[in-house]
Amino acid sequence: MNIEIYTKDFCIWCDRAKSLLESKNLSFTEIDLSDDSVRSEFYSKLGEGVKTVPQIFMDNKRIGGFQELVRWFADGN
Repeated sequence: MNIEIYTKDFCIWCDRAKSLLESKNLSFTEIDLSDDSVRSEFYSKLGEGVKTVPQIFMDNKRIGGFQELVRWFADGN
């Protein structure tokens, strides 16, 4: 499984998402969006009114943020 997580510095939800993935022994690629202009461009490309990090993608499918990741695992994934 290819997992990408888009994060920024000093983001507790990003840290929690990474810890959850690590607790499941899942490797991931972290993409740093700490630069405001880079993050803004990412949000624009993503659309859907998303304005938060982390944003987690599994096999190029957007799962969402931390809460959606928790639900994804709770649903048996």
